[in-house]
Amino acid sequence: MKVLIGYDGSESSMATLEELKRAGLPAETKILIVTVGDVWMPATDISNLPSAVHTSRRVASTVAQMQNQAEQKLTEMKEISGAGAAQVKSDFPDWQVETETMSGDAALAIIRKADEWQADLIIVGSQNRSTVGRFFLGSVSRKVVEEAKCSVRVARGAIETDKNAPRRIVAGIDNSESDDLIIKEIARREWARETVVMLVSATDTFNENSVQPFQQIIGAQEFQKEAREILAASGLKVLMTVKEGDAKTILLNEAEVLSADCIFVGSRGIKGILNRILLGSVSSAIVTNAPCPVEVVRSAAR
Repeated sequence: MKVLIGYDGSESSMATLEELKRAGLPAETKILIVTVGDVWMPATDISNLPSAVHTSRRVASTVAQMQNQAEQKLTEMKEISGAGAAQVKSDFPDWQVETETMSGDAALAIIRKADEWQADLIIVGSQNRSTVGRFFLGSVSRKVVEEAKCSVRVARGAIETDKNAPRRIVAGIDNSESDDLIIKEIARREWARETVVMLVSATDTFNENSVQPFQQIIGAQEFQKEAREILAASGLKVLMTVKEGDAKTILLNEAEVLSADCIFVGSRGIKGILNRILLGSVSSAIVTNAPCPVEVVRSAAR
C-alpha cells in the first residue's frame, strides 16, 4: 500500500504520523513524506542577468540574498521531512520510507504528487501553523480531500496511540457504490484483535422515492448484514445500527458514543468543472466536524 503524508513539522502534521499507528496499514506499506513550501529560487548565476542589472551592485546583492534565503528554506524543509521520516522508521522499521520537498501551492502539490506516485491513500492534518509557511490550513486539507483521486485520511490528535491496541471504527454506509469500497478497505487492513466496527445507516422520513421508513430500515439491515459477513470474516467484531434522521448528525453522534478512533465514509458526489470530484454534503460535514480522524474512501484512478 502506498501512502503519501503531507508533513511540515507542525503540531497538526505530527498528528499525521501518529495516525499511522492506528490506521491498520499493512506490513508492506510504502511511505512518501512530502514537505511543501513557498520557495522561489532566482537565477543561480548572476552573470546570466541582463547587463544593466548585472552592473548594479544593489540588484546583484539583493539577488544573492534571495538565493541564500531560498537555499536556507530548502535546507529547513529537507530537515523537517527527514525528521518525519526518522519518526516513521522508528515506529515501523520494516516500512519503506522516502521523502520529497516541493515548492508551490501545498494542496495542488500534494494532489499532483499523489497522482504521479499512484498513491492509495493521502494523510493530511486538519489545520496548521507552520514554521516553514502556513500551508496546511484547514482550507488546504479540505481541497486535498475534495480533489484527490485516491482515498484521503484527515488526521486529528489522539489520546491513545498504541499501535497494537484494538480500534473502534464507525463506517457510514447507505447501500451506494461507496459501501463496497469502504467495507473492502476496512477488511483488508491489519487491525489488532478485538477491533470493533460499527456499521451506521440513516433512513429519511421524507424519502424522495416515497419509500416508507419501515421499508428503508429493512433494506438497510439487509445490506448491513452483507457487510457484517465480510468484516467478520476478517476477524473484526461488528455492530450495526439503523436510525431515522439526518445522516451527518447520526454518524457524528455514534462516533462520539463509541469514542471512535476513525470514521470511514464514501465520497459520494458529482463531477464538476474540470472533472473535479466534489465531496458529498454528508462526507464534507463529517470531515469538518468529526471529533476523530476521518477517512474518505474512493477508488484511486490509475
